Order: sequence, then C-alpha cells, then structure tokens
Amino acid sequence: METRPYFLVGDLVANVVAGAAIGAITAAIFGPGWNMWIAMFVAMFLAMPISMFIAFPFGALFGAMEVMVPVMTTGMVVSMWVSMEGAMVRIPVAEGARMGVYGGIGTLIACYVANELIRRRTSHWIS
Repeated sequence: METRPYFLVGDLVANVVAGAAIGAITAAIFGPGWNMWIAMFVAMFLAMPISMFIAFPFGALFGAMEVMVPVMTTGMVVSMWVSMEGAMVRIPVAEGARMGVYGGIGTLIACYVANELIRRRTSHWIS
C-alpha cells in the first residue's frame, strides 16, 4: 500500500465517505424489528454495491487496488456493526454515520497493519 501523503489522505477520505454513507443507510433501514443475524447478512449484501460505487471514483484518483480493498472491507465491517447494533436498539442516522466514520478509520488502519505484516513475512520470497 502507498505511503505517500496524497495516497494516504485519499485512502482516508474514501474510507470515511464509505463508512459514513453505509453507516447512515444501514441505520436508516435496520431497527429493533429485525433479527440480528438476518440484518447482518442483508446489510452485508447491501453494502457491497454501495462500496463499489464509492470506490470507483476514488480508485481513479488514488489507485484501484489501493482503494478497493479497504473500502470494500469498510463497507462489510460497518454494515455488520451498525445493522447488528441497530437490531438491538434504534440508531439515529447521524449516529450510524459517526459509527461508519470510526469503522472506516479502524478498517483502514487494520488494512495497513495487515499489509505491513504480510510484506515482512514474504519479503524474503520475492527479493
């Protein structure tokens, strides 16, 4: 993954936008009337195309693979988190968006850490 500031900021903005959008949408759709497990699976499938549409314009600016993996992961994580919590207690849309922002930042950090650990373990194979 890139470490230059332009790409770091682009990854951060893409994940924050994806997280906020998906968090708000899932908070608006899922409420206490939903079964938690069904809400999670429906939200995951709903988040996939939304993540794709968000990742496409950012991918053109910051690199398709650099953006696609973290944004798709953000969509899955945030949709599961917000929908499952929303199945327990009503979440306002603004709160869902805030949860999405936090989820997007956390997922991006996790992707960068995982990438660094994987590269360290495989560097002797490819050099």
